Amino acid sequence: MKLKYITTSLLAAGLFSFTSCVNDLDVFPLDPNVVTSNVAYDSAESYTMALNKIYSVWALSGQNGAGDSDIAGLDPGNTVLLRCWFTLQTTPTDETKNAWPDAWVSSMNSITWTTAQVEPIEGAYQRAMYIVALVNDFMKNIGNAPTEINQAQYAAEARFCRALAYYSLMDLFGRPPFITESNYSLTPAQLSRAELFNWIESELIAIYDALPVKADYGRAGKAAVDALLSRMYLNAEVYTGTERYTDCITRCNNVINAGYSLADNYAELFMADNGENTAANKEIIFPIMADGETAQSYGIGAIILGTRGSNQGAESGISGGWAGFRGTGNLVRVFEFPSSDESTWTADNITDKRGIFYSEGKSVDITTSNLTFDTQGWSVFKFTNLDSNGNPGKNATFPDTDFPFFRLGEIYLNYAEAVARGGQGGNLETAVGYINALRLRGGASTIGSSWLTANANVGGTSTSVQYGNLLNERQREMYFECTRRTDLIRYGLFTSNNYLWVEKGGTPTGVGVDNHYNLYPIPTTDLSVNASLTQNEGY
Repeated sequence: MKLKYITTSLLAAGLFSFTSCVNDLDVFPLDPNVVTSNVAYDSAESYTMALNKIYSVWALSGQNGAGDSDIAGLDPGNTVLLRCWFTLQTTPTDETKNAWPDAWVSSMNSITWTTAQVEPIEGAYQRAMYIVALVNDFMKNIGNAPTEINQAQYAAEARFCRALAYYSLMDLFGRPPFITESNYSLTPAQLSRAELFNWIESELIAIYDALPVKADYGRAGKAAVDALLSRMYLNAEVYTGTERYTDCITRCNNVINAGYSLADNYAELFMADNGENTAANKEIIFPIMADGETAQSYGIGAIILGTRGSNQGAESGISGGWAGFRGTGNLVRVFEFPSSDESTWTADNITDKRGIFYSEGKSVDITTSNLTFDTQGWSVFKFTNLDSNGNPGKNATFPDTDFPFFRLGEIYLNYAEAVARGGQGGNLETAVGYINALRLRGGASTIGSSWLTANANVGGTSTSVQYGNLLNERQREMYFECTRRTDLIRYGLFTSNNYLWVEKGGTPTGVGVDNHYNLYPIPTTDLSVNASLTQNEGY
């Protein structure tokens, strides 16, 4: 990782104030060219600024607007961490394909990347490691904070952000370099994936009591810790070889008992006022915050602009779309329609209203490669820069829409799957109730307990798997929320030849790929400067 500004301490910048939204900026960025530790941490305000900076890395590319990057060599627009996370978790899957001519697109669409530099892989790796570096520095200094700073809570929040960054690295890369404030090294070594899982788990448990149960919107509390552990435990067998479904249920119960509730309207979870609309944000446990005026970046913006055609901006509160990401036929077919005759299908007659698409003039299937967005593949309009009253956000390029990294809907799904797979501490009746709550909100029919454990065809194909109904339900509820790659790997379907989708393996109808693609390669930019690192198997 090459930091743009080499300093002796954290590049502190006041980016978000911890109020109900990010509109209220109350500090000005310090000069990153001259900041040193005695300057960066010289007041109570500076510790808040430093913590804000840590939180901001998921949303922003740099300290000085959408055209600035904290890391030299990374494009500030293309490599915002949230944007990279979205690309890596959705584009190789059965949810979406991209129509741009960018160098990274073909290999990401087809799951055929190599160790050659791929922009979203590089961005996800370097920016997550940047969070680690910022937190390590913060932890060296927090013990000197003045008495008006709650040192224990600030430290716990920073450590949560580092644990979340390491979670993303563990999920994507398996074995990133491991470094904390306690084992500083210019050439940090790797833990095994299971060892990193155990460290993240122990770190989250260690900070738990220092956090409030339900934090202010945008900050981490106990519920955010429980949500992250819930997601980790659901996938523990992939990460460690040992299932942890009982622990997943325990953490789900903690979140459910913390006072969150489902949003009244599913669509409002993804609108420009989702952080201010109390009917929506009561479900959001931990968001990546955005603001079209005070926190401009191409993070959530790329998701919204990237899914629209050039003439579809007015319907989404933006000036115009980038004609990039397209829904696959597998994604569309996971929803129910009044008829099995696909020629009658439109975005307006989906029975389950969680399916939010634009279909005019577009085929359900993508049958050719890039540059065909206008006619092939439905546009995904789930995220929008319109608020719940139909008004556009403050900026037509940079949306106000927060990204719900964790929300109660996912926790209900995690609980149900963990129970179905044999976890203890929950029951099928409760699990059915949670699934039905999600389905009824979307206008779908209710289900019974046998549905949870049944074999079912997935993605509108003839591929049948156990718990397939739950995998389909996760897609209906969570599509474009950056969990699909992880879900498919847990079900053994991401690389498999048994379940196919367009461009998988580089063919129009899809073929299986080698299992080493379940992990991304460690970027050669890091391997070349750190002899302690070894590449993931198969690369």
